[in-house]
Amino acid sequence: MKIFLVRHGKIKWLKGKAYIGQIDLPLSQEGIIQSQELRKTFAEISLTKVYTSPLKRCVQTLDILLAKRNVPTVLVDALKEINMGDWDGRTIDEIKINHPEDYQKRGRLINTFVPPGGESFEALTKRVMPEFNKMIKENYQGAILISTHAGVIRVILGEVMGLSINELFKWKLLYGTVFELDYDERNDKWVVVNR
Repeated sequence: MKIFLVRHGKIKWLKGKAYIGQIDLPLSQEGIIQSQELRKTFAEISLTKVYTSPLKRCVQTLDILLAKRNVPTVLVDALKEINMGDWDGRTIDEIKINHPEDYQKRGRLINTFVPPGGESFEALTKRVMPEFNKMIKENYQGAILISTHAGVIRVILGEVMGLSINELFKWKLLYGTVFELDYDERNDKWVVVNR
């Protein structure tokens, strides 16, 4: 079995570095170009099924990546980005200035911290992993692609590689990044390749 985790292309956002959770933003022109590059990457790869977050940036990325290929596609709410609640769409500087204690707390307790009205990475893991495991069971002999977000990719990689969210935050997950997960049956483990 093979799974491709694809982070959507760059979003249309002009307000500086911010917390972007479930705010529904489209791709920027750069994001469209990144998605066209992804189409080239996947041109010769046969896919059994495709799953995507229903947020615009993931659906657009997938539409461009697949072009007119006829691959069964499923929208999955559980693949939405982490819910940043009241912080969604607010700049990091704004949170640092207006909520310095919460900003510091999130840095220290990234796995369990919940922004007001949002969710923690722990909760995100509980939301994502049952769906991910279901996808594996449904497509055990195939190759699937998941178009999703950085937070979702981090929790999946953390679970399959046995890494903490703190360790995964040391990795850069650029827009348009692809991780390939290959299941090694003999050793009963996943092998992860950053394409």
